[in-house]
Parts: sequence; C-alpha cells; structure tokens
Amino acid sequence: MFVTGKSLLFIISGPAGSGKTTLCHRLLSEFQNLSRAVTVTTRAPREGEKDGRDYYFFSREEFDARYAAGDFLESALVHGRAYGTLSEEVIQHFQKKEDVLLSIDVQGMRQIRERASDFDWLSGRLVTVFINPPSLDELRERLRRRGSDDEEEIERRIESARKEIQAVSEFDYILDTGTREEDFDRIRSIYLSEKMRVR
Repeated sequence: MFVTGKSLLFIISGPAGSGKTTLCHRLLSEFQNLSRAVTVTTRAPREGEKDGRDYYFFSREEFDARYAAGDFLESALVHGRAYGTLSEEVIQHFQKKEDVLLSIDVQGMRQIRERASDFDWLSGRLVTVFINPPSLDELRERLRRRGSDDEEEIERRIESARKEIQAVSEFDYILDTGTREEDFDRIRSIYLSEKMRVR
C-alpha cells in the first residue's frame, strides 16, 4: 500500500487488560507492510515460544554486554528479568521500507522518545498511542475475566495502570476504549493518517 515516505515506529502502550495485544494482532493482520519488533528478554522461554519469533532469549551476561555497548533503544528490569528492544531490530525493518509495531510500557516509550533526537534514523518516524481503558473498575473486571492472575496480582496491575494513565499527555494520541470494533477503527485511522502525513 504505502511505498513512499518514511517508515514509522508505531508504539502502542496501555495497561494490562486494555486490549492493546488484540489491537496489535489486528493491525499486523491487516497491514502487510507493518512488522512486529521482536524484543529481548532474559527470562526462560515458555512452552511453545521460539527464539527470534516470540522473543530473543538472552543470558543476563549477553543482555548486560549489549546494554553496555548502547545497543538497546529501550530496556527495563521487570521482576528481576531484563527486557529491551534492540535498535538494530527496528533499523532492519526500516531498511526493508517496513513500518514497525512495538507494544511497550510507558517507561519504554519515554526512553525511546528521549533518545529519538539522538538518532537520525528515527527522526520524524515515531508515533505513540496510549490505549486508555474506560475506568479502573472496568479494567479490574477485564483482568478477572481473563482468569490468568490472582487478586493480589490484579490489584498490582491496577496500581500500575493508575500510574500509566497519568502519563497520557506524553503520547501523540489517546484512544479511549469502546467496543473492539470501535477501537480497531480508531487505531487503524491513526495509523493511516500517519502514513499520509507529509513530513
């Protein structure tokens, strides 16, 4: 579809349970020129996960060496495990004239935004969207319906969401969630608008 103009780094952030994973899957299935950035983790692979497809699985030593070399666009320590996005992962897609979709937390988005001016290859390419749930009560119910977390973990996620929501003004766009179809129509419109922007 869009063969001219700059490739984009399209970042989607939002609390757990906000629907960002579903939106990412739908965007990737609709737009052939949009590729998911595979991120790095030091945690062990889960059953069915494949290195290079789901994550790049690094030892902590390898991660620390790449971090010291400045190879990460963003990184974080979560529950004792390191996660990050390698600059080369984004650059290789840009070289193929592809847009890159990255689902990361607010902290990761901040790091990328802060570093964007340091990289000529990222200039004018960054688009950030925050997926905003209708309310914390609704978010709590969604997390309960998922059934993957106990109440203590749900409350920890709600507290994280409360902090993340305070950062919405740092994003280019805020998507207040409605139905799944409404949400997809909105995120699709944002992506298409950015692809048509004259830079």
